[in-house]
Amino acid sequence: MGSQSRPTELNRYNQDDINAAINRYADPPFHCELLFANHPETVVEHAFVIVPGGIPDVLMSRRSSDGAIAAHRCYMRKPGPRSEEPFTSQEWREVIDRVVRARRDDMLDAIRLIVQGHAGGVPEAIATNELIDFAAEAQERWQALVQGLPPGDVARLPHGHYELAFQIRDVPSASNLAELRRRMESADEIRHTGWTPFVTLGRQPLQPNAVSGTIEAWLGVPEGERTRVPQHCDFWRAHPEGLLFLKRGYDEDGTDRLEPGRYFSLIYPIWRIGETMLYASRLARLFGENPSILVRCRYTGLRGRELATLSSRRTLTPGRLCNDDQATLETLAKATEIDDNLAEVLHPFLAPLYERFALFELPNFVVAEEIEIMRSRRF
Repeated sequence: MGSQSRPTELNRYNQDDINAAINRYADPPFHCELLFANHPETVVEHAFVIVPGGIPDVLMSRRSSDGAIAAHRCYMRKPGPRSEEPFTSQEWREVIDRVVRARRDDMLDAIRLIVQGHAGGVPEAIATNELIDFAAEAQERWQALVQGLPPGDVARLPHGHYELAFQIRDVPSASNLAELRRRMESADEIRHTGWTPFVTLGRQPLQPNAVSGTIEAWLGVPEGERTRVPQHCDFWRAHPEGLLFLKRGYDEDGTDRLEPGRYFSLIYPIWRIGETMLYASRLARLFGENPSILVRCRYTGLRGRELATLSSRRTLTPGRLCNDDQATLETLAKATEIDDNLAEVLHPFLAPLYERFALFELPNFVVAEEIEIMRSRRF
């Protein structure tokens, strides 16, 4: 067809337009880059869509489009090149074989991790510097936000809190904040505890906003007669490079049944950290096929708290007090490890936290059972 200029009635599209079209029609969705270059002879501008590797050979269409594709049909690459539905028995055998081969390594890794009883790993200290810096900047921003609140205000989280920071590693950045927000909304479709990790409220001043090249939300701002509790005074930040930060108060400090600052739940960290890791895994898959995720967690306000079950499902010997005020935890895991072996990732990650309560040894079966209960719930 040669080098032909773009029709004047056709607007110059951008990378968001390309990925919006892909996400609208392709299942699973994937992210492409868009580049422009001028033809060396005609100087006509041409667009180039860069399709990353690792995309499944077989895709399903989400919806129909003017007779070009039909909704809820599988399409595969065929010689030509062209994309068509599999029609013959041989083509369907190829489809099934591709799917089985694609999942074979993941299944073997999952089985291996179950047998070994652990997953993930402790990252080298130098690998965490970028994440530490991002978390420190987020912490400074939170300090500025709460500065105007009265001393002891619940949104200051005076009895302690936990922070979670994630880095999705070795993947292309989201093209802009709008693209990052769409990915976060997609990862947020599955909820296990009702209050999503990176919660979004649709009204100002609580809804997410663009601040200093990030998306951030603070739910602790006083607003009319709204009753605030520590576990609902979240502050979170997200950066297009795959960096996330979440700060939240303890559920134990936000109920009339318990004295704030006195107890630490056996169950809540398993549920809260587990659900947030699953969210990070879903989000990571929108950046790349199976990225590594660096996880860093910090618990504060632990000194003097007593480890308690706060649930009829578990029993625990009373009197397990914490003499340390903080705990910092780190791990590095693949998205598939979190999806397929969450208990094996979570147990070694959380075990040092529970040891601070009179050397309590967190049983493997407790983590596995609580994760199973949590994952069975959908909101």
